[in-house]
Amino acid sequence: MNRLRSIVYRLVRTLCALGSTLVVLLGIACALLTTGPGNVYAADSASDCNPAPQGVAELVTLREKFHGVRGPLAEFDPCHRSVDLSMHSKLFGPKVEGKPPLVIIAHGGGGLGKLEKNLAMALNREGVATLVFDAYQMNGFYQGYALFGSQVSNDARQKMILKTMLGAYQWASTHPDIDSQRIFLQGVSNGGTVVLNMAGLVDPRYVKGVFAEGSPQAGLGFPDTLKVPVRMVNGKLDNYAGLKQEDYMWARNAPCRYIGRYALAPVGVAENCNRQKNPELFSPSPLEWSEQQKAKGADIDIWFYDQAAHGIMQGPIDRKMLTYGTDMTTFSWTGSEQSAKDKLIKDMATFINTH
Repeated sequence: MNRLRSIVYRLVRTLCALGSTLVVLLGIACALLTTGPGNVYAADSASDCNPAPQGVAELVTLREKFHGVRGPLAEFDPCHRSVDLSMHSKLFGPKVEGKPPLVIIAHGGGGLGKLEKNLAMALNREGVATLVFDAYQMNGFYQGYALFGSQVSNDARQKMILKTMLGAYQWASTHPDIDSQRIFLQGVSNGGTVVLNMAGLVDPRYVKGVFAEGSPQAGLGFPDTLKVPVRMVNGKLDNYAGLKQEDYMWARNAPCRYIGRYALAPVGVAENCNRQKNPELFSPSPLEWSEQQKAKGADIDIWFYDQAAHGIMQGPIDRKMLTYGTDMTTFSWTGSEQSAKDKLIKDMATFINTH
């Protein structure tokens, strides 16, 4: 079915490119297939598929209503139902000469949701292709935000996202429909920490920049060395998982006991700051870490946004509280005003168009 849909998409896209206006229905088809997420099926044939084997990963209880993951983790599968490669909008976006650049979006701790889809659609309208997927579903977990939003450890979530993100990047670097030498990575929250680690792994011939929003050190920690430019994105009101209202994500030092090492991650904070080594110490905050990177000559900057909390593209500001497990209640404000959303997309589009 994916193969048939892909063939139909390519046929209609070709007719759209030729400017056919013979029938209204074709115009509608062009609009549907070139404006926003959901318009391209990633894999062209069954041979591209890479489904996870049975029992690929298993949830383990760490304490009541709080879990980790053990066992082998799934690879990226371009045929998985959560995968959506969306091309740029030809009706509402700028004219793109040749193949479009691509932004691969790593979802946050709750899984693929509204935030990632809102971002993908906005970038499509700026002439940028996007790729989204759900790493948890690829590992056989379909419980969604109810479980993964607050009942699974950061390092377990980030390990699943990182392994599939690596595969997505490798797959995209050979995709015939995108400019493989202008790939960008974006992630929010746990996804932000993942793309920061990706910045220490990727080949700069293909990846031209990373956008990491609201990224915690808790989980895998941050890398020691960056191979590509990084832009840290932060809402000024981002207190997600904070114990106090003004416990802002970008200024927060994570306890080393909340950080775990992972073989696929680059060398970084987790080497000497983890639950086995120096668990009583704290990591540098994202702000402190970015200053350390600047001092080493890295191409890194922090973008702050007014009237914005965690997950700028999520929706309006929601001043909510969130309980981790059964006994850790935190401030967890999300969303932003429209002005912050507009500025973020403009800033990202400008960066992409100049790199």
